[in-house]
Amino acid sequence: MDIVKVEKDPAETLYNRNARFYDFFNYVGEKLYFSKCRKEILHTAKGKILEVGVGTGKSFDSYPPDMDIVAVDISDKMLEVAVKRAKYYKGKVELRREDVQHLSFKKKRFDTVFTSCVFCSVTNSVKGLREIHRMLKRGGQLLMLEHVRSKNSVLSRLMDAFNPVAVRLGGENINRDTVKNVKNAGFKVVKEKNLVFDVVKVIVAVK
Repeated sequence: MDIVKVEKDPAETLYNRNARFYDFFNYVGEKLYFSKCRKEILHTAKGKILEVGVGTGKSFDSYPPDMDIVAVDISDKMLEVAVKRAKYYKGKVELRREDVQHLSFKKKRFDTVFTSCVFCSVTNSVKGLREIHRMLKRGGQLLMLEHVRSKNSVLSRLMDAFNPVAVRLGGENINRDTVKNVKNAGFKVVKEKNLVFDVVKVIVAVK
């Protein structure tokens, strides 16, 4: 399976560095809730699918069979792992190196876009979400499993305080208001479900 490469972004360095250890560091969260939640979310996926931030391809086990998926990530090293997992998926998978802020696809190509813990690390998250909006057909759906800034006053202040450390260590902003950003990108949010307090959420939006 070939990886189609486009212009590189400096953020790739961080994820290339972490690719070998990514699954290890996320093992607990994966076992506790991410794997199960992805399966529930992706059960509603339909039509031509774009997955943004596919990482090491852990999501392929969660898709129903026989789907038509284009999966993108900013990191070549992450994609090298994802290629191996994609071979076992019983459906069509195309892997590409893409930056969600500058997607190379023609507009209105996809029926469903899926993201999982992606928009904490996109430099300009609203710009990336607007690109997704451009990619979706009219009535298309955005399915998200994301961690966000809490509404709790104490917890939110702690998240703000530790955010610089989180960015330096893993490139992840832990205090993003992703629901607001989705709305600002032109989507209508139709579902918002808390999974871990109000920090990890399922977000479903439509164009």
